Amino acid sequence: MTKKTSPAGWVVQVTVPAPPAPPSEGGAQWIGRAWPSAPIFQYYNVAVASPDSATEAATAYHAKATADAEVDGTRVVRELSSAEIASLSLAVGDVRPA
Repeated sequence: MTKKTSPAGWVVQVTVPAPPAPPSEGGAQWIGRAWPSAPIFQYYNVAVASPDSATEAATAYHAKATADAEVDGTRVVRELSSAEIASLSLAVGDVRPA
């Protein structure tokens, strides 16, 4: 039997809405809905054991680092073991871009 240890941290995905589409060239006017581009995904390594706290920390770090608080969603992607946290040189509570 293997013992599963609790995660020491999480990889968190932050979804940022796509920037608005530029107006069409050539002076042609389009009347109707403009389709946005695909969203942008940014990933962060978070050394926090709780997944909820990890998503909050990643959202706060993203807002501070990019000076943009607009986020479509945040979710944990996978857990990080204590060995992975050590190899990434993260201290407890640290958040860094992945």
